[in-house]
Amino acid sequence: MKPFCEIIVADVLPALRAIITGELSKEYGLTQVQVSKKLGISQPAVSQYRSELRGHNVRVLTSDEKVMSLVHKLTHDIALTDPDAKHVHKSLCAICRKIREGGLICKMHANAYPKIGSCRICLE
Repeated sequence: MKPFCEIIVADVLPALRAIITGELSKEYGLTQVQVSKKLGISQPAVSQYRSELRGHNVRVLTSDEKVMSLVHKLTHDIALTDPDAKHVHKSLCAICRKIREGGLICKMHANAYPKIGSCRICLE
């Protein structure tokens, strides 16, 4: 059995990185090397996020306007203000909380582990 937190690590965080790398490249015109430095990841990782080899569950997250509003805000902060790690971590936690509150984790969890049935454990 996969607990919901494994879904966050395996699917949600990579999808968030894919969205953020895409926005930093498209909206802010940053190169893959610049994106890698801002996010503290390798340039090949940025390339994999951009080509959807990593973080391929993006559609689940982009379908939620509230989640995407928080993601856009974080991306803006990363691109223009170079925030400290604490700010980025707090923002990611807020995004994750919004994803859980919106039931998006439940959908992903049910897809990964159909036997779970209707479950709201991540909301407790």
